[in-house]
Amino acid sequence: MSQVIYHARVALLLLFICCSTQAALAQIAPTNSATISGSVSDSAGKPVANAKVSLSGPKSTSTQTDAQGLFVFVSVPFGTYDISAIAAGLGTANRVDISVQADTNVAIQYEPVSANEPKVIANVSSNAHAQFNVTPASVAQVNPIAQAFEGKTSWRTILEQIPGVAQAGLGIGSYISAAYPDGPLTPVRISINGALPYETATLLDDMPIIGSGLDSAAGAGTDLSVYPLNGFGAADVVRGPGASSPSIVDSIGGSFVLHAPGVVNQNHSMLSLSTDPYGGIIANILTAVRWKKLSVVVTYGVNDSPGPTNQALIPADTFSSPSTVNGSSFLCTGLCAQTALYSPGYASASFPLAGYRNGLLVCCYQASTAWSQHSGSIALHYDISPDVSFDVSYAGQSSNQSEPYPDDAVTFTPPAGYTGSLPAGEQLLSTSGVYLASYPIQLTSSLFEEKVTARLGNGILRLAALQNRIFDFQAISTPTSATLQLFGGGCIASSPGGTGGCSAGYAPIVFNGGTYNVTYSGFNEVISEGSNNRDLLLEYTTPLGGNLRAGASFVRSYYDTPCSFTYSTSSFSLIGSYSSASQTTNELRVFVGATPSDKTSIDLSEYFVNAGYHVPNPSPTSVGYVNSQYTYDAPRLGFVWRPTAAVAVRASAGGGFAEAPLGDLVGSNGNPNCLGGTYCTVTLTNLNLQPEKSFAFDLGTDLRLRRNMVVSFDVYRSNLYGQLYKSTLVTGTYLGLPLYSTQWGNLGESRYEGVLLDLRHDVPHGIYWAFSGGLTRGYVVSVPAGFYNTATCTNCNNLTVVPGINFNGQFTGVSVPYSQALGTFGYRWNSEKYIDLVGTYYGNNNTYFRPAFVELDGHIGYPLSRHASLLVTFRNITGIYDSPTQIRTPDNLSGSPTISGLPYVLYGEMYGPRTVLLTSVVRL
Repeated sequence: MSQVIYHARVALLLLFICCSTQAALAQIAPTNSATISGSVSDSAGKPVANAKVSLSGPKSTSTQTDAQGLFVFVSVPFGTYDISAIAAGLGTANRVDISVQADTNVAIQYEPVSANEPKVIANVSSNAHAQFNVTPASVAQVNPIAQAFEGKTSWRTILEQIPGVAQAGLGIGSYISAAYPDGPLTPVRISINGALPYETATLLDDMPIIGSGLDSAAGAGTDLSVYPLNGFGAADVVRGPGASSPSIVDSIGGSFVLHAPGVVNQNHSMLSLSTDPYGGIIANILTAVRWKKLSVVVTYGVNDSPGPTNQALIPADTFSSPSTVNGSSFLCTGLCAQTALYSPGYASASFPLAGYRNGLLVCCYQASTAWSQHSGSIALHYDISPDVSFDVSYAGQSSNQSEPYPDDAVTFTPPAGYTGSLPAGEQLLSTSGVYLASYPIQLTSSLFEEKVTARLGNGILRLAALQNRIFDFQAISTPTSATLQLFGGGCIASSPGGTGGCSAGYAPIVFNGGTYNVTYSGFNEVISEGSNNRDLLLEYTTPLGGNLRAGASFVRSYYDTPCSFTYSTSSFSLIGSYSSASQTTNELRVFVGATPSDKTSIDLSEYFVNAGYHVPNPSPTSVGYVNSQYTYDAPRLGFVWRPTAAVAVRASAGGGFAEAPLGDLVGSNGNPNCLGGTYCTVTLTNLNLQPEKSFAFDLGTDLRLRRNMVVSFDVYRSNLYGQLYKSTLVTGTYLGLPLYSTQWGNLGESRYEGVLLDLRHDVPHGIYWAFSGGLTRGYVVSVPAGFYNTATCTNCNNLTVVPGINFNGQFTGVSVPYSQALGTFGYRWNSEKYIDLVGTYYGNNNTYFRPAFVELDGHIGYPLSRHASLLVTFRNITGIYDSPTQIRTPDNLSGSPTISGLPYVLYGEMYGPRTVLLTSVVRL
């Protein structure tokens, strides 16, 4: 644990330095202004052309509907608006008190009561349902609450179906808790447009949600799995550096923006019951109430599952072998521990364990895999006055599960005389019970936001605060006895003994799969980890005349990760804690926007960021933590042109400039630090270290080909110059030990780029279909001379930067799919009666570490009554990679293929079981 946390904190130093420039390419949804789009139709649903639509509020203007009955208002400041539509022969329709806090669609339909008294139904929906993007960025929208009520429990299956979004799979190969697809402890860290997870910001109403969950590390990206699906009314995947948000921290690839449920127009309730892929039950309930000026939305959900079976072989070594076998003392030496642990052996200051080589396997320990998850939220909106509104929201989740370790590879070396059924060589074994241990974990999250929005003068003032807490509690208690099968050999108490590599008093013994009563020494360990993230947002936007607007915003964010532990055995006890890695970030943004015409908008922003990180002392001869300061600035430019209501052309560009922190320039002073009598380390000075720089652009367009058909296209490129990297190589000896010298340097140039295409045909009834696809690649354009090999050390320099694996950085299991696609084809009788087939394509280099493959799902929706419906989901119809648990995680093993001399092999993860799921929904 100490090594994990230590390296996590060291990684924080490197990751933030990269992020400080990479954040200059942030892609975040505009939030100080919005777009109001919509349609006008008659009582038969036919579009009404040439209707005059007027907007009244902080911005007042008017327009006319086109031939398809569509209208749009761009660059609308946040606030409350009235909309009126006047159509010949239909009269006037008024819609008042529309709260605009994001891009909003307004559908106006006339329903004549009499010739002289038309009745209007105006449906207002948030940007979660927007189908036509008129922002500078590329935006893909999902509705997490709706997904939860369809029986989904994981963000994974939602995000993987958005091209350009990766790392939503089973823990991206770096996290041991990622054994069960869609299990509550499976990390979901996303990457957008090729960037690493730590370069993709997760925001709640423009305030960064930093850190997260089990196996989290500062800078490793936000783990969405700890936050409830049923707690958010909308979520946007946003791409495009020209967007304007108060925060751009950690957003080179893009941003995932969460929104609490908004204003309620009418009272309603929902209840859904679903089956779980492993035989469990999923239940969700929602109640929404509108009482005068108060809107309340409450959700609650339960996922209770037995999980898949976890009965596994266990590799034994000198530390985790039985204490006695059938009452006789046992030692894992001689025939048992031919080689205790294997390390890849390439020269590096760190020696990662890569597997076991031994002569004893234990079978089979049945670990509990059941889990229970409770989640819920409450959101309140209150209109204090026509000019002031108050919002408060809470979303929380609690997950309980025995930690599922993935399978690993172990080389089994049977002793002479072995006649058992297990073959020699590499075996797929579970490390979940290395010590016959149970790893019950409680993981809880609490996300609390308060927000005031007020019209102040001619402008809009927004003040918000966010508190984000994560708590991870692990209580490990090993059993002391069990009845198990043994394969291989070891040393059993005997007289005279002392033969066959056994100690005096012990003699060799060979096990061929028989059943034995074994005991273990046992131990108890309690680990408490947590993260605390607090944000404060202050923003003011005001018009400057009829076509200009300007403003400023300030975001202060604080994050820390304390950890404590208690370890005890029958012979001793240890209690301790780790120094807290923390960061405090201040962002100031000034911006100006112009609307030269109703068809054109331009936004220009400049960010000034200062961050202080509490990181491990860089001096190898010192202990403890020091404070490091980082500063950067980043301009943004966004442009939207709407020649007609059916066409939007958008462009965005941005860059950044970040100074290298002082600690990277000066290195450490004093003598090298020698660890364990095996090697010594020192950090060298590099006074020639250059600032990091970046530049990115995104060009896109949205076209409405017909009333129910929309196509979107985007092309993007992000160039990074002089990224900071850490190089470690052998530079000689010190006190007779190998000396590893570490020095920060500038990488040359690296890049990600790609294209995105989305085509949708959606109708109230009839055939509907959709296709979306993306091509993405990331690569190193240039590196310094001698980057991979030096005269003093071959294949040991800069092993974490590997061409062809797309920006692996600190995380060797990360991969970015070169291509992704999603296709849907179905027939709809009405909103609740439909049938469709959905195919998801995962291209080469995908996050499952598999060759390119297609996964198919099918859905049948059927109304049972006026208020109840049934959804049948056929999951993974073809059964592709359908084991309920993953085979094994990426690892560095003996004999593995090499990339640039580095042993590097990726073992495929599983998609999930083929199953039929039932969901019933009741609406009141």
